[in-house]
Amino acid sequence: MKRAALLFLIVMSLLLTSCGISVEDLLVAPLLTADQSAILAVIQAANTERTLLKYPVSGDWRTPIQFFDLNGDGIEEAIVFYSVAPEVNTRIAVLGKGAEGWIIHGELLGGGPEVNSVQVLAGMGANMLVEWGSVNPSNRQFTVYNFIGGELRVGFNEECSDILMEDFSGSGTVEFCYVTAESPGEPFRIVYADYREGKGYVSGTQIKLRPEMVALLSLKTIKDRNGRQLVFVDESIEGSLAATEVFIIGNGKLSYVELEADFDIFLLSMRRDDLVCRIFPNIRDDRIMIPSDAAPRETIVDEALWTYWYFIDGESSLSYGFASFVNMALNLNVGTPEEWLDRVIVVENEEEQRLYRFIDFETEEIVFEIKVLRVDDNPQEYEVQGFQTIQKNDGGAYRYLYRAGDGCLPREERYVTEHFYGIVS
Repeated sequence: MKRAALLFLIVMSLLLTSCGISVEDLLVAPLLTADQSAILAVIQAANTERTLLKYPVSGDWRTPIQFFDLNGDGIEEAIVFYSVAPEVNTRIAVLGKGAEGWIIHGELLGGGPEVNSVQVLAGMGANMLVEWGSVNPSNRQFTVYNFIGGELRVGFNEECSDILMEDFSGSGTVEFCYVTAESPGEPFRIVYADYREGKGYVSGTQIKLRPEMVALLSLKTIKDRNGRQLVFVDESIEGSLAATEVFIIGNGKLSYVELEADFDIFLLSMRRDDLVCRIFPNIRDDRIMIPSDAAPRETIVDEALWTYWYFIDGESSLSYGFASFVNMALNLNVGTPEEWLDRVIVVENEEEQRLYRFIDFETEEIVFEIKVLRVDDNPQEYEVQGFQTIQKNDGGAYRYLYRAGDGCLPREERYVTEHFYGIVS
């Protein structure tokens, strides 16, 4: 029965295509209300060519005719998205209702042929962000509109790699920040835009990103324990490398997180995304930590072995917290005693996979061992050899065992077991 139904749909699709009718032609838009029909009639009367309403394809505001009290007088105005043949671009019209019906107060040419989404920013629609369908699928094109002095004006128009929109400051108005699109000879920039009374939304703080950046991998944001909004720009940089720059939104501006240490910090990329911006519940103050490949000092035996975690400290600085041994494939993230960094290396046992040995570099003595069990492994086989279970707070598909060697002090064993995090998704 299912196969017959599928065959019927395929045949009908082929027949419709051969007749010059597309599937989209069969989709029927929702019926317009009386006010919407009257508004459409006014738009059609003002244009001699065929008028087509443009429906936003996503978001909370999906109708082509939207009603807002733009000037705060208690009476709603209408914003209409439409196109007029043979034009390609969308038009935006603002209409008000008078004694004799709806009247066009103003009209603007939009930024593209398709309306991807509409985001109301502040003032009951007096300020809105419209995202357009971009010719380049890797970029996003948008326009910010402000209703000021009785007319709709373009605040600014931008093509970007990605954009974040939310009430970052808790002021009750939506703010946004974005990373600009790639432009030959120009560095990428991160831009923060905020609402200014009497001016609407304006493009505010702009900061150039690292010159080696070749593409944006992702744009993330989170609030820390002090309510500051942190923005993480995950970048692809020259040499097939990745880095993350960190910014703080506060007091109506965007600022870069400076480093206290004298080195460039290359944070982990999307390929190790679960480690970025992790809050560890075992740490009493729940501070946000950032992982880095940059070592905090030169005395570490093998710098590449460890992941170094930095606290976001103060308004715009990072301070070193601790190091851990990480294996993303096995969801392994083991906090490491600081003194181990200067004398311990980690090797995987050649005879038995998933058995990691922390070995004293000079004496070759085994300090600590961690075994990652497979689903079908029997933990009792290892328990009789002196292995113990590490309690993993977040559960997960893997089980972990450890065995402390003769070179491991009791406080070091306690530190490792208390700072064993695993990696949560």
